[in-house]
Amino acid sequence: MSDYENKPINIAIIGLGGQGVITLAKLIANTSFMLGKKVCYNEMHGLSQRGGSVQSFIRINEADNPLFAATDVDFIIGLEKLETLRYLYLAREAKPKVLVSNRYDIRTTVDLGLEMFPESDDIDQEILKYSSDVYIFDALGFENSVKFKLKPVNVAVFSILTTFPELGIPSGKAEDFVTEYLGRNLILKQINKKAFKEGPKWLKKVE
Repeated sequence: MSDYENKPINIAIIGLGGQGVITLAKLIANTSFMLGKKVCYNEMHGLSQRGGSVQSFIRINEADNPLFAATDVDFIIGLEKLETLRYLYLAREAKPKVLVSNRYDIRTTVDLGLEMFPESDDIDQEILKYSSDVYIFDALGFENSVKFKLKPVNVAVFSILTTFPELGIPSGKAEDFVTEYLGRNLILKQINKKAFKEGPKWLKKVE
């Protein structure tokens, strides 16, 4: 049995309101629990209905305490670039693995001249400095490829996570749970199954 099957794995999911951060956390936590793993998670809502910062923290192989210090994070899943970098500054000593979307949402404060935001490429370079491995999810390409009005990026990312052996989430079990948990009707089932199958096609590791 490998070490990561016993050791707690600390995961931080970072994003903005409306990107599905909380749903992604529930998919990871509930699927892990169904597989017989110890798991606990904590939701930290920001101004989710206004596009504010939203975070959720998960611990796999740990059932008692969902909280961990940023310096102990093993894996950061970032659904928006700048929010990922903000958290990564706190976690830089941990040198975590980072899976980050290429989505970069400039806030309206920039349009009003109230705040300056860095360039997207500059954010990429900073993320590379503070992580052990970086994986880029082309959310924009994925969204363009999906013909449905609903673009379930969080389901696509969940599918990607099944390719990381340290998380121990088999793709088949994960897809079944997505269909059960998010498939309230036939149309939603089709949309989410499509997103699940497409997700890994839009991932690349930064070498």
